[in-house]
Amino acid sequence: MAFRKKYEKILPYNPDLLIVPECEHPGKFTDDFYSNVLWIGSNTNKGLGVFSFNDIEISLHESYCEEYKYVLPIKMTNPTGTNLIAIWSQNNKEDPKRRYIGEVWKSLNYYKDMLKSPIIIAGDFNWNVIWDRKPDYPLYGTLTNVIYFLKQLEIHSAYHRSANVSFGHEKEPTLFFRKNRKTPYHIDYIFASTDFIDRIKTFSIGKYEDWISLSDHMPLMAEFE
Repeated sequence: MAFRKKYEKILPYNPDLLIVPECEHPGKFTDDFYSNVLWIGSNTNKGLGVFSFNDIEISLHESYCEEYKYVLPIKMTNPTGTNLIAIWSQNNKEDPKRRYIGEVWKSLNYYKDMLKSPIIIAGDFNWNVIWDRKPDYPLYGTLTNVIYFLKQLEIHSAYHRSANVSFGHEKEPTLFFRKNRKTPYHIDYIFASTDFIDRIKTFSIGKYEDWISLSDHMPLMAEFE
């Protein structure tokens, strides 16, 4: 939260796109450090924000379904017509089968037609395959289901492709739960169509000592040629 106090840390990386879960409403910022922004949320202190830079234009995709509030489909124009889906998966107490990755599974199936075009899917999935077999209760779909579903559409994880590791065996955490170095998890992902994956120039995950003062989540940074 309080992204207005943190965004300057990321600007030296010259981002084209930023996906920021738990992001405060842009109305709280004192300056326009971005080209465009889309934000969704019920709490002005804590929503899902997507920022573009370098004159990249973003707009809400016409297929957006409020049932999947924090799965945000986006059209990008200037310079490309690529689609983007930003994700902040959350618990669902009304329908426990939709909690976290269950919501991701349902929403990606809903947006299946979007996935047939060049696309990037990124954000906080709040899940790892190590939990697929032992959920507290059944889910509509697991991360294993999501991975297989996306693979059929030639959409892959940028981290797993660049690091050459399998799901569940990640060596670099994206979350240090409650900022505790002893509770690391890999639960944030960037998936992308094959034409992007084949053009990965660099991929990195922020280090604990560099980012923990700002968030318990580490930034995932992907650069495509």
